[in-house]
Amino acid sequence: MNAALRKSIDEILKLAFKEDSTKKDITSSLLLTNTRISAVIKFKEKGILCGKNLINYIFSKFDKKIIIKWTKNEGEEISKNEIVCKIFGPGNSIVSIERIILNFLQRLSGIASLTNKFVKIIENKKIKILDTRKTIPGWRALEKYAVKTGGGTNHRNSLSDAILVKDTHIKINGSVSLVMEKLIKKRAAKEIEIEVSNVKELKEAIKFSPGTIMLDNFLLKEIKKCIKIIRSSSKSKIEISGNIDESRLRKMKNYDIDYVSIGKITHSAKFLDISMTILKKD
Repeated sequence: MNAALRKSIDEILKLAFKEDSTKKDITSSLLLTNTRISAVIKFKEKGILCGKNLINYIFSKFDKKIIIKWTKNEGEEISKNEIVCKIFGPGNSIVSIERIILNFLQRLSGIASLTNKFVKIIENKKIKILDTRKTIPGWRALEKYAVKTGGGTNHRNSLSDAILVKDTHIKINGSVSLVMEKLIKKRAAKEIEIEVSNVKELKEAIKFSPGTIMLDNFLLKEIKKCIKIIRSSSKSKIEISGNIDESRLRKMKNYDIDYVSIGKITHSAKFLDISMTILKKD
């Protein structure tokens, strides 16, 4: 767990513990104090396990008396009704922290699972599935970790990571050429990626040899045409973006492209159906 990820986790955990009042669980304190229990976490649908080390960390922060034994590995594909870990410890602590544990595990495993579905569809190791900045505020480091666990590749973590010229920059400055000339004049140190929305903008962009050209919301027949234009006159990498679903991705898997960026792998990933079951009182 790197420093950025740990910092993100600590900030989210502080909020989660506070809003759930985990140390003031009235019901568990009255009924489960001095009670030891065992429990299991089970996947109720097929998916990718993501968050193993995070769950260990949360338990250790909340109550070091809780012991967790994993039977599955991070990034492993889990079948429906498979148990991924067994938990032993104080009943009041395990029950009080259950919802927070499951929230993290369901969210991250959901993202990893959806990402993995798109990675499997592409069936082409040359083409990388990229995430975007469409993440929950405060959760970006965690959600991008889940994307990597599912086999995807992280794009920008923040606006300071790279130069990415969007349609708004082009509209405000007047044209692709004016944008690129301004960046060159300012001696931009980082590699430039530029988003284009039509063939005219593409032809303008190619003249400046950007590192990556993003074809945003192009029809499939237009993408094929643009690929030929780029490959015949430029060394720029090609990224496809905009309304990427499973059907559209299948049709692009043999295209001569480098990246496909998909916002929905974070913003539309559902919570995976995962539950904790109490086995017995020790």
